[in-house]
Amino acid sequence: MESSRAKELIDKHLTYEEAKQLLVKLVQFPSPQTTLLEEEPQVLALIQQTIRPELEKDGIRPIIDDKGNLIATLKGEDQGKSLLLVSYAMNAAPATMENPYSGEIVDGTPYQIEGECVWGRGACEQKGSLAAMMLAIKIIARCQAKLPADLIFATSTAGETGRHLSVNHILNHNKIKTDWGILDGPPQIQLGNKGRIDILVTVKGKPTHSSRPWDGINAVQGAVKVLEKLDPLMPYPSKRAHPKLGQVSLTPTLIQSFPKATHTVPAECQILLDRRLLPGDDPNEAVEDLKTAIGEIDPYEVEIRGEDFSYPSEVTRDAEIVSALEQSIRTMLGREPEYTFASAALDAGLLNREGIQSVSYGPRDFRFQHTDNELVSITDVFETAKVFAHIALNRR
Repeated sequence: MESSRAKELIDKHLTYEEAKQLLVKLVQFPSPQTTLLEEEPQVLALIQQTIRPELEKDGIRPIIDDKGNLIATLKGEDQGKSLLLVSYAMNAAPATMENPYSGEIVDGTPYQIEGECVWGRGACEQKGSLAAMMLAIKIIARCQAKLPADLIFATSTAGETGRHLSVNHILNHNKIKTDWGILDGPPQIQLGNKGRIDILVTVKGKPTHSSRPWDGINAVQGAVKVLEKLDPLMPYPSKRAHPKLGQVSLTPTLIQSFPKATHTVPAECQILLDRRLLPGDDPNEAVEDLKTAIGEIDPYEVEIRGEDFSYPSEVTRDAEIVSALEQSIRTMLGREPEYTFASAALDAGLLNREGIQSVSYGPRDFRFQHTDNELVSITDVFETAKVFAHIALNRR
């Protein structure tokens, strides 16, 4: 569809009021991250009880896979690039936020935002983008508009889990083939992001009664020696830097000893380290580097292994997906696009690694995610939906 015709259709059928109502509905449905992660019943319920019925109102027939992820496909004419929109059903836990699922409409002025905002946990991360993607596919289906190629909308059961488990399942279990991908992000085109890997260091000693510590080998003391070896590498284990993302980092995020018993010299002590990655870094190499740095520590046994990870990501300004998104922003919003990078780890790394040219874009304002004042601009959600609909209709 020609760009001007696509704009005319979107402006006619997509309304601010519909964006507001859908966003409020999503925020009012709790879907927090818990220890159950992707298997949290409230997250699965949001997909089954709200997202699927909303799509079905416009004749869309999504499937829900064996892990609870939702996939909806609008078939196209194979005359352009196929597009995958990736949304997320899980949001951060409410923590100390008051009335976290009120979905209240508030004035954005105190937060340096023009116009109305929706308040609540998940409004900023990730339900603003979720609403915008849903609106885009809904109006395209409602109008029975012809698509140049397949449009696939997916809602992952994940959120900030630090791993690709859910989106990897969406792609490979469901055998999704697509050229381009857009994931939840900020109002700037996010060209890249850091990756990460959790590295678990387990120090093993010899337990004994704490009244006779000389009879044992205290694993906590061994963990201290590990941290002493790593101290020169924290927070920057390498001088290599990216012009936009800066350096990699190494940060201990958890220390725990076993057994958890009084009057006992610990037999084991675990240190969990968060190692950030730059584009081009291999998670396995980061683990091997740490093994070399720690080496042997007598009389302790030290085990080091990589756990959950996310690949780093980067696309260039001249990538096809970037050019198409630039055109949609100019056409629908009448302004020049801006660009950014993120230090967070995202699923864009997996998509790009799978050969799916991908960026992040959306209404997320990083100032408000995970805070007691989480909110999102309704105008930003409305405008993002316009951009998503336009790129879906006008791909070449």
